[in-house]
Amino acid sequence: MYYTTLDYYVRLFDSSEREFSFKAETTEEYLRWKEALRKRLGDISGLDRCIPCEPEHENLGQVQVAGFTAEYHTLQTEPGVRMPFYLLKPSGFSERAQACEKGVPVLMIPHGHGGGKETVLEGQKRFVQEALEDGFLIACPDERGSGDRREFPQQGEEPDKSRGNSHRELLQVGINFGRTVIGTAVWDLMRLADYLLALPETGEFLACAGMSGGGQQTVWFAALDDRVKAAVTSGYFYGFRESLLKLPHNCACNFVPHLFETADMGELGALLAPRPFFVESGEKDPLSGEPGVENVKSQLEVTGRAYELFHAGDKVVHSVHPGGHQWVGTGMREFLHKARQEFLCEY
Repeated sequence: MYYTTLDYYVRLFDSSEREFSFKAETTEEYLRWKEALRKRLGDISGLDRCIPCEPEHENLGQVQVAGFTAEYHTLQTEPGVRMPFYLLKPSGFSERAQACEKGVPVLMIPHGHGGGKETVLEGQKRFVQEALEDGFLIACPDERGSGDRREFPQQGEEPDKSRGNSHRELLQVGINFGRTVIGTAVWDLMRLADYLLALPETGEFLACAGMSGGGQQTVWFAALDDRVKAAVTSGYFYGFRESLLKLPHNCACNFVPHLFETADMGELGALLAPRPFFVESGEKDPLSGEPGVENVKSQLEVTGRAYELFHAGDKVVHSVHPGGHQWVGTGMREFLHKARQEFLCEY
């Protein structure tokens, strides 16, 4: 017989309301709520504890990955902390920059759980190719603890060096400094955005898209940084109760002190309003928990209420495919094209 504790935490979750449950009824109330929730998330995630530094940058030359020619760069994001990333340029990059009155658009694609930047080019190859054809400058970074940033327990020269990550180790150590994996990941994406948007060829249109853990990074990054003008998440948008509290064996990067007391996924999505937001879900995705896609829809209802305050309900797109935890990509190219065109018209 086992005397367990997890059911107690489920009851604790059910017996209390999240501090920042979305209740705004006007845009003014929304903006006050947004500011307060962002401040709280920056605190509990450890984002606010990250240390600014000189953005030392290095271009290490070209590499061939999954049929793509990419530049291998590194960028210092905290003192002594370097983030490697691939940079892929569309054909005629310099000419495109001269022809685009408002600069070349930028697309950041963070990778998923258990992989590194290579997995983006392998698993989302068609999406990457189409984005290059559409003129996007693309950056694929390694998250801390993943890819070329794995810590010593996961390092090695096995054939697939991108498998596994050090998120458990980083959370166990970082939490003693008030830091989390997702907090430092968002910080790094913000610093990468600093670099990309300062390039002479780029404009102000920055999109972010990711699968699984890349979707997690995308949602948090876009929720906390308005420079993200359009966001795409696949396999990562669901209620915390069913997908994290009742599935506690999920990757350590998901867990943040006081998160279950603060907000749910729907509130994170609401922080994006009224920017274009694309959510892809699989009917058989086990990470959605027992309710399946209904666990996604319930959170999108919360997100949608924020968008309705701006009369922008059509800016949230939910695409459901019959598969499992996988990137399909149907409609994403059209979504990004529309988002960029609307941005250009507005600005």
